[in-house]
Amino acid sequence: MRRQTAHSEATGLEPGYKVLLEPGSIPLNFNQKNSGSSEDTQVYLDQDAAIFERTQNDLPLTVVVPMHLFEGVMVQVLPGEAPGEVIASLILKNKDPELSITLAETSQPEAFSRLWPEWSRALKLPMLVCDVAGDIKPIEAYSAKQDAPPAPRRRLAMLTGRRPRFLVKRAFTTQSSGSMYVHRDEREIIARS
Repeated sequence: MRRQTAHSEATGLEPGYKVLLEPGSIPLNFNQKNSGSSEDTQVYLDQDAAIFERTQNDLPLTVVVPMHLFEGVMVQVLPGEAPGEVIASLILKNKDPELSITLAETSQPEAFSRLWPEWSRALKLPMLVCDVAGDIKPIEAYSAKQDAPPAPRRRLAMLTGRRPRFLVKRAFTTQSSGSMYVHRDEREIIARS
């Protein structure tokens, strides 16, 4: 049995990927670019927590974020630089954008069909979607839901309070007086060919 050790940043990226971290290689050690500064942040990620290490004003800064403080694994699709191009990002979402982690980034969003649920299961977090307006919703908000339970099947309804069809007799037509037609002394006509 092999011993599990921390892995460094992914090498040999698949075509179209800028960043690719695999959930099967947890725990992970990698560098992440900060949006606010030019220095990278060293990130250690496992199933229990994420640890951020960076220097700020020449002082070492370490932040430990437990996994339950992350909102979920979010997919965000933004327009690319060229017309018709998109950039899709798979992000471990935190309320503080500085503590959100980019897990994968690609120009082929269909590639996330495998990674997204794997990361969600590995970290035990919900799958989130960031729509065009910037609203973040769980994936269940986009699935088709029934407004009401389906109507009961007819067979069951027939057995509960209604007579079965083969027992229903046809109603006889009546005259306006309410009496039935009576044909006395008439001969029955039988057609023969």
